[in-house]
Amino acid sequence: MIIKGIKFSVFLSLIALMLLSAGLRAQNVAAVSTLSTDTVVPGEQFGLELNLKIPADFQVNWPVFADTLSSAVEIIQRSKTETSEKDQDGNKIMRQQFVLTTFDTGWLYIPSLDIRFAPQGDTGFYTAQTNPLMLRVQAVAIDTTASFKPIKDTEGVPVTFAEILPWIIGISGVIALLAAIVWLIRRRKPKVVVAHTDISPSVPPHITAIEQLEQLRLERLWQQGQLKNYHTRLSDIIRAYIEASFPVNAIEMTTHEILIALKPLDINTEAMNKLALSLELSDLVKFAKAQPTGMENDMSLNHLIDFVNESHQLMVPAAENNVEKEAKS
Repeated sequence: MIIKGIKFSVFLSLIALMLLSAGLRAQNVAAVSTLSTDTVVPGEQFGLELNLKIPADFQVNWPVFADTLSSAVEIIQRSKTETSEKDQDGNKIMRQQFVLTTFDTGWLYIPSLDIRFAPQGDTGFYTAQTNPLMLRVQAVAIDTTASFKPIKDTEGVPVTFAEILPWIIGISGVIALLAAIVWLIRRRKPKVVVAHTDISPSVPPHITAIEQLEQLRLERLWQQGQLKNYHTRLSDIIRAYIEASFPVNAIEMTTHEILIALKPLDINTEAMNKLALSLELSDLVKFAKAQPTGMENDMSLNHLIDFVNESHQLMVPAAENNVEKEAKS
């Protein structure tokens, strides 16, 4: 009986030593997360690296992340989980990298991440937690007291002949096909004599523009918080007026290109300055999320009305010229 008791005691001691050894090895596990920077602006991308040092024979349940790391941090891109070779201490390194972004401002708290692991053959899992992180998201300062400046023009990138060759071949093929279709249609389609009819002149572009601007004023969009919609409408109305009144493809042009195209037309300098201020403010609201004052919003609309009144007498649209010629004949 004594011998059997000794054997049982030795058995219990061995089990206790095995459990103690697994616990001690679990203490060698270390999880660390690091950021590529400590300061960003809203919408800027930054990196996060997740590392786990663990004995090579341990099993790991690596966390699976959705499209967000937290309520304020979005995951743009993630790498595959990499595992290093076993080092001289019998440990391995597991690593995963993320590309993140956020649109909040102020100090952003990134909580610790949990990684579950267990010694080989153990059914009980432990949890390793990474260190929490702090990220400063600095808002872009906009000086609303400064005067408006022209937007810098885009910089051109040299294009190689190899890049445009497929376009040249494709466009040439399309033109040849269209020419063949037109030739076939003209050959088969009989000529039709169309009786001449008088076409009543349309509403002059400056009248249409003034009416649309006044209607926009009555809709009170910026007073209802629809600031971007308000300035987009302002820009669209004046671009349509310019394209209808002058030989300028304003709808497809940037603000800088419009101002250059109108310069030879000898429009009043003050009217041109008002047009430039209004279009540049609209660009700042649409593309840089500027927040103009109520006075600036109203002033932009009034500036455009002044520009229309000052400029419409310089050039009569082609449609009105045609009507006048027909009336005289």
